[in-house]
Amino acid sequence: MVTKSPGKTREKLVSAAMELFAKKGFDKTTVDEIVAKAGVAKGTFYLYFKSKKDLINELAFEVMPIMSMPSLSDPYITISYPNLAGYLLQLGREFMEFYSTEYRAEIFFHMLSIGERMRSIREIYTQSCAELLREGARRITAYVKVGFEDALIAFQMFIAALMHYLHSKNCLGFSEEHYLKRVVLAVVNNLKIASSV
Repeated sequence: MVTKSPGKTREKLVSAAMELFAKKGFDKTTVDEIVAKAGVAKGTFYLYFKSKKDLINELAFEVMPIMSMPSLSDPYITISYPNLAGYLLQLGREFMEFYSTEYRAEIFFHMLSIGERMRSIREIYTQSCAELLREGARRITAYVKVGFEDALIAFQMFIAALMHYLHSKNCLGFSEEHYLKRVVLAVVNNLKIASSV
């Protein structure tokens, strides 16, 4: 007798949902479509998720920018990356790689667009965004002697520039690596000015 792995079934449901949500949006995608794409019975969906909203909330957390940067939690950052520019470049590369797969960018931007009418999405975004910015600012202060507010603004600029690239990379005419290097240079130069004031 062959048994199906619960992890694989859940993974198939999440993968199917991500693809459908990216193409059709949350509102126009039905549970019936998700289970059909995943190749499972409708009742199976409810073994893993209470509702479509429950699945959306889970996906919302999984596509947030804080999930894209594993090096943000590196306890040895100044050893792993001896200078701020190298560290930010690594974070930028992780961010771009994360959003280049599995419809994550499309779903993330869709989450932002519906955040005003879905309180749970708005709360997930607000909480994860605040945590990301605080942690990024804290990491910057390990490299540069600036106040926390200056570090926070610098990291906000960095994240905003990365998101802008995701949204408009086809319009910019820069390679991803060139863009990342220029953004990092701008952030580091801004911090140099802030630390000298």
